[in-house]
Amino acid sequence: MRLQDICEEIMEDVDGALGCALVDLGTGLPLAMKVTSDTLVDSGAMEILSAAGAEYFRGEVNHQLESAMGGKAAGPSGDTGFVEEIQTTTEDSYHFMSIVPGNEQTVLMLITDRTANLGLGWVAMRRTLRRVQEGTRRPAKRPGSATAPGPASPAAESPDSAAPVNGNANRWKGRRGIRGR
Repeated sequence: MRLQDICEEIMEDVDGALGCALVDLGTGLPLAMKVTSDTLVDSGAMEILSAAGAEYFRGEVNHQLESAMGGKAAGPSGDTGFVEEIQTTTEDSYHFMSIVPGNEQTVLMLITDRTANLGLGWVAMRRTLRRVQEGTRRPAKRPGSATAPGPASPAAESPDSAAPVNGNANRWKGRRGIRGR
């Protein structure tokens, strides 16, 4: 599986996705990246966010947290430390970050706008992380299968299904009292 494909697939799966990167923890540089937000592209913000995300995982605060929680101190080999996943919220965006299982020197990062569903963002992250770990591609859609989601709730959807995790995200818009009042 190509790294660029990983970024493209998760961007397709999540409503409100603005950018995705696989980041090398050693350098803080993106190994692969897909960005749809002009703001993130024009300002070079995705590269800055990649470096900041790497620092979260390998930085001094991570090591202090590990020590305070009774974990072993990271060794001189540059172990990533204690934290495995991070979610950050800004005024305009959500940032999902997770160490890639089996490749602890790589972080998967997803940036979304605030319309994204947090739970579905994490489902997409974990599904993608599992595919990266297994070295597989997203299951192909069956010929003739409907692309529109059914009435089932997102929680009822199997994490291994080929349907996008964002199928019901817009279903609630326009209903009084919920999103988009």
